[in-house]
Amino acid sequence: MPQDVSFSVSLPPEVAAALRQSAAERGWTPESLIGDCVAQHLEVATRHRVLVERLEQVDAAILAMAQSVGKLGADAGSEGPAS
Repeated sequence: MPQDVSFSVSLPPEVAAALRQSAAERGWTPESLIGDCVAQHLEVATRHRVLVERLEQVDAAILAMAQSVGKLGADAGSEGPAS
C-alpha cells in the first residue's frame, strides 16, 4: 500500500480560522478537510482537462470535415456542365 506524502499548506489567518471552525463543527481534523478539498479539486481539474481535450478533438474533426466538404465543392465546381 502506498504511503502518504506530506505537503505544507500556508493559509492566511482568517482562512485558517475558518478551516479550523468548519472542521471542528463537523468533528473532522483540519488536515482531513484540507485533504478532501485537494482531492475534490484534483478531480474537478482532471475532468476539466479531459473536457478541454475532447473539445479540441471535436474542433479538429469539424475542421477536417469542413475542409473535405470545401475540397469536394471546389472539385465539383471545376467540372463543366457536361460532366
